[in-house]
Amino acid sequence: MEEKKKEKEKWQGLRESGFRVLFVGFFSLVIAFIIYSRFTMPSSELLRVESHELIGLAYGMLAITAASMASMVYGAYTIFQSEQIRTTTTLGSTNSLISFITDAFSNRNYYWKIMIVAAISYGIFFGFLSQILVYRGDVSFTEKEIKVPSLDLIPCCAAPGYMPMLTFYITDHFLILIIPLNVILATIVSLLVGFNVALSIFAFRFKKSLLQTKTSLAAGIGATSGLFVGCPTCAGSLISALLGIGVVGAGGASASVLAPFQTVFIAASIPVLVVAPFLTARSIRYASSCNIT
Repeated sequence: MEEKKKEKEKWQGLRESGFRVLFVGFFSLVIAFIIYSRFTMPSSELLRVESHELIGLAYGMLAITAASMASMVYGAYTIFQSEQIRTTTTLGSTNSLISFITDAFSNRNYYWKIMIVAAISYGIFFGFLSQILVYRGDVSFTEKEIKVPSLDLIPCCAAPGYMPMLTFYITDHFLILIIPLNVILATIVSLLVGFNVALSIFAFRFKKSLLQTKTSLAAGIGATSGLFVGCPTCAGSLISALLGIGVVGAGGASASVLAPFQTVFIAASIPVLVVAPFLTARSIRYASSCNIT
């Protein structure tokens, strides 16, 4: 009884700590965006300084954004760890959907690595698609009298979350465009995609081990479909790429038309990516129960 009490205290303490860190990062980000926008909105009475005087404030805002993102990611990871402790002890149900999700990542040396690789790979792909990473082979920055490499910071003025805007001119044809809100959403989506891909691979391997059969063509097609279910934005991004939507260059007109809706598209995919692991876990539980019966 005493041991169970200690386990519960450890789980609750870790969980509460994770939520505190997550909420501190989130609210710090929201408050920073609101305060910064008050100083930089054109209609604001507080905008009494020239743009060059806002440079220090702008860099501070970018630093807060990075720190808040790190805090939120760490908080979410801590909450996940607490759920792993709960489901692997007598405190939690071994048949809950959460238990099947956490069980997939109990081997951190394998599925966590898959998640990181998938998240980075998708992040790079999506970065080019959403014009966070921009390659313009038809444009020479040096010919436009832009020093390469260099930084260009635009401190104002736009809606909260869209300023400050930072451009890294890496080479004569390649740049990185940092718009805080877009980068935050792209990071969240990439991490969720990586998580879903790793969980989908775990589900496929788990079901295959139950069936104890060789992978057939149908199974391969099923696995690919499963990965798209686990990564809803992958299919949409692939279709967009094939259609030339969001690609800088000849499709620039399409990109400019969809640009105002880009943030909405990214944000709309987050609830789907949050629900997807539970759907995958349900399929794992069903396969497990069928094997037992």
